[in-house]
Formats: sequence, structure tokens, C-alpha cells
Amino acid sequence: MKQIGWLLFVLYSSNVLSAGEVEIPLLAENAHLQSAISRALEFDENGQSTISNDPCNRVELSDMLVATEDGQLSVGMALTATTGAYVLGACRGPKPWQGRLALKLTPQVMALGQAIEFVPASIELSRPDSTPGLLSKPAQLIADTLVLPRMKRVQIDLAGPLSSLDELIEQLLGPGSAQDGEQSLVERTRIARLQTEEAGVRAWLAFQVRAAEQADQVPEPTFDDSEMAEWQTLEDELDGFLTTIISALARSTNSHALRIELLAILLDARHAIAEALTVDDPETDPVRELFLTTWDRLRPLMSELEGLETPGLEVDFKLAAFMAGGDALRALDALGPEYGFEITRDGLRRLARLLLAEAVPPSFTPLPLEADPEFRDLFGLNGRDEAVFTTAELTRQITGGFGWVGAWLLSAAHADRISPAEALKGLVPQRDNLDVYLELVASLLEEQASAWLAENDRLPGSMTERLDPLVRATAWKESCWRQFAGPSSDPQVLRSAGGAVGMMQINGRVWRKVYDLDRLVDEVDYNVNAGIEILTYYMIDYAIRKGEHKQPGGDDNLIKATYAAYNGGPSHLARYRREDTPARLQAIDNEFWRHYTTIKAEQWPDISSCYSVGN
Repeated sequence: MKQIGWLLFVLYSSNVLSAGEVEIPLLAENAHLQSAISRALEFDENGQSTISNDPCNRVELSDMLVATEDGQLSVGMALTATTGAYVLGACRGPKPWQGRLALKLTPQVMALGQAIEFVPASIELSRPDSTPGLLSKPAQLIADTLVLPRMKRVQIDLAGPLSSLDELIEQLLGPGSAQDGEQSLVERTRIARLQTEEAGVRAWLAFQVRAAEQADQVPEPTFDDSEMAEWQTLEDELDGFLTTIISALARSTNSHALRIELLAILLDARHAIAEALTVDDPETDPVRELFLTTWDRLRPLMSELEGLETPGLEVDFKLAAFMAGGDALRALDALGPEYGFEITRDGLRRLARLLLAEAVPPSFTPLPLEADPEFRDLFGLNGRDEAVFTTAELTRQITGGFGWVGAWLLSAAHADRISPAEALKGLVPQRDNLDVYLELVASLLEEQASAWLAENDRLPGSMTERLDPLVRATAWKESCWRQFAGPSSDPQVLRSAGGAVGMMQINGRVWRKVYDLDRLVDEVDYNVNAGIEILTYYMIDYAIRKGEHKQPGGDDNLIKATYAAYNGGPSHLARYRREDTPARLQAIDNEFWRHYTTIKAEQWPDISSCYSVGN
């Protein structure tokens, strides 16, 4: 599989110039240009180079710096020039000259319009203090002779990259879209203009893409069952693609803040996929929209990664090539639906290979069901996995902490061997057991929140007392404190239309690889603990880090923002205070806040908001 070449560093946006013509600005950053010049001047891994015609005439180069100024590329480096001649079998000449070499290169488009060359405009030598030296003329001569010819090799050739892009476009437009005798993309492409800027040299690449042949417009038929399954499988592939790529990007940086932002993009994309799967509308293309929306958010973070050390990316230009491929798809989308653009599973795999080469899995499905400790640790979700209590502790909590409920459990369920979670297993709340049921749940929630605080000190002191009512209110709003529903004879885990399960309504699609999806269903304490971990993660790493408590409302904002993110994903963090928040979401947030304030003040939720009570 060919990779999009190193020239396609930063495809930032695209413009439709005319029917079928797209112009993409490509930024060859100074760091990449420096690498190209280093190769031309034969620098080694230590950043040094020795160029010679013979042992008596050579230049030694080091300490290269590349910048752009006044429409040119400026290359500076330390130089030691040795000049002389053989006399009586020995090299005779002055002592080596040491100083700085300054090159000025002018970028220009080559004749065929598909490559950029850098024409040497000047080469100057100076001593380290920038003053001319007495022996600078001989040194200048040898520098001209040995350095300038190699600089003429520095070119950016688009032919190879365009061939790979041609294959990608062919795949996107569908099999057989190319016509006999039609020009290839390489033949239909030109560099329209060049511009130097502080970050590097930007080239605008204009290329023609032929519209796919369109039949008479007729309404698309409704998906049949097999087509619907195929559509959902593609969404699974998109989920797997994003997980694979974002994990690789997170591993490539040691920046915790950048990893958190990468996870936010993944979680929001997964929320969107989960929601899209509940909509049976064959006229929409959620996969395309999800890809484009996610790409627009991911793109700036990848640009930020380029400026950092990336220990996880062994090849310098893999990240740049991957960005180029994604931006190429973004550019094709600007042409409009008449060009037959669509995201395919093969297209996702092809794009992933630009970053991961042959490490890309043959398929991104099926989606995993179990937790991945490495994934959890990568994104800072390395707290408790589950609550663990001794028999003595459970007995104390049941008999001493639950009041009359503990006594009831002792006589009816062997309380010395049973925990609230075990007592709740398979238990469906009904009128005749409601008081006992709610006491059990309240104790479980308090137990888990207290255990989290005992093992973690990341919450500010002002928020520790708020964790318990936050957990209770979230569980009440999400599930009415229910893990199971249905008849007592056949209890089923509470499951939303979007796939969220259990008391804390954890969506397995959103949190896959973080939690064991089977345990979220089978173990109420595991489900509750997962909800607490998600709540505290959103509060600490999103709400507090982004300063929600500094907005009018103070610490109350942290509670509101945390629940908003819990309910809708990281992008919903500030929805509670935005004027453009849809009324449906405002109603959800307002109802949660009523539950929270009630529980915080009275330590008990409004039972009638969920259950029929009384005679």
C-alpha cells in the first residue's frame, strides 16, 4: 500500500474553485524542510555532516536552523572549512576556518507544475560574531563548490503522493469510476501558487475530480434488513477506526491534557454513534457526518502533536501523511454529493495505514466487550475497578449502618454473608418491597461513594461532601435507582433505547475498553462504581480543568457541568449555561438539579417522581 508522501504535511482546508476543481493548501513546515535539507547535505543522526572532494578540501556542518523570511527559506548552520593542497605528500594549508554559513533559498514551481524546487539565491559566511573573516574567501569558494550543488537536490515532488491520492479517490468514487483514456489525477493536477509564512512554505494544489455519472434522480428505497445491518456495521467500523487512531495518537504524547482532549473527541463520537443507531432514517448518512465532525475536532490536536515529541510514532512523517489523507477526504466532500463521495470500511483501513502501516487490524470489528487496562491507564482512568469489602465490614455496614433494614437482612438473608449489591441482584422494586429496596440502594450508593473518597484525594475539599448527593441524584435521574426492571420472576437489566444499562445507565458503546460490558449488566456494584468513576473523571479532568467553577454560580457549576457531560458527553459540559441549549436538554438538566438539591438538603429523593406511592 502506497503512503501519501511526506509533502502532504498539513492539508488545512479546501476550496471549490469551479465544478470539479478543488484547491488544497499544503504547508511544508520548517521542521520537515530541515529534515529534507539534512538528507541532501548528508547529516548524520547526531546532526553533523562532512562533505569533501579530498581530505585537503572539506566542510563540516552542524547546528542547522531553518526559518522563512522575506519570501525565502533561510538556512543557517555552523561550518568548519578546511582548504589546502598536497605538498610533498602532505596536506598543506591554513588552519580550518570556523564560522556560520547562511543560505537563502527561493521556492518556485518547477516546469511541469507538480514539484517545488528551492533555488539558491545567496550563500554567505561570517564568523560566529557575524563579522567577515580574513580567510573567508577560500572558505566561501569551497562552500560554494561543495554545498550549493547538494542544495539543488532539495525538491518536493508530488507525482508519488498524487498517485496514492488517485487510488483513494478511485475507491471513494466506486469501482469502475475511471473511464478509458481519462487522465489520471497526476495529469490533472497543478501547483497553483506558493507562499512563505512563519511556519514554512505553503503551496496551493489545485486538482480536478470528475463527477461520478448520475442517473435520473429517484428517491432512494428504504433500507432492507441486510442493508440496515451493513449500515450499522459501518458505524461499528468507524467506532473501531477512531478508537485505534486516537489510542495511537495518545500513546505518541506524554501530555496528559492532550490525551484528555483526544478522549473527549472519542467519547463524543461514540455518543453520536449510539444516538445515530436509534434513528431509522436511510436518507441521512450519519457515518459521513460523524467522520467529518470528528475530523474537524481531531485535526487541530494532531497539529499540536506535530510540535511535540512523539515517542509512539517511529516514522517522522506518518502523522503528517495520516492528516493529509484525512484532509483529502475532507476536501473531496467539499465537491458535493454529485461526486459520489462516501466513507467505506476499506477507505477507513486505507486511511489508518497511513499512520499505523501494517499494524492496522484487518477489521475494526467486532467491538470488544472486556475492559482494557492499558487503555484505562492511557487516559488516566486508573482508579478503582470495583469495591472490595471484607465479610466483617459488610456485616458492620448492614447491621450498624442500615438500621432496621440490617436487622431484617440478618433474619431473612444471612446478613453476615451478603452485601447490599448481592441483596439487590435480580431484585425489581415493587410497592411491597419499595422501602427495603430503596434503603438497600441508598446504602450501596453511599458505600461506593465513601470507598472512592477513601482511595482518592483528587477532589477539592469543597467538593468531597457533594459527591454522595451527586451520585444519588445521577442514579435517580438516570434509572430511578433501578438495575433491573420487568416482572420479579424474570428480571431484565434496565436498558435504554441507546444501549445504556443498569442503575447508572452506562453506555457500553461509549465506554467500551474502559469497563467490562457483561459486568455492567450483571453486577450492580460494578455498574455504580463505573458511574462514580465517570462522574469524578468528568468533574476533575473536564469541569474543574476548564474552569466551570469560575463562571457565575461557583462550585454549583461543577455539579451541573459534570452531570451534563455524564448525560451527553464531554461536548455537553457547558450546556447547562448556554442560551442555545435545546429545550429537551434544558429540561433534563433542570430535573437533575431538582433531584440534587432535594437529596443534598433532605438526604432522600422525591419518591413520587419515579414510583407510585400511597394507597
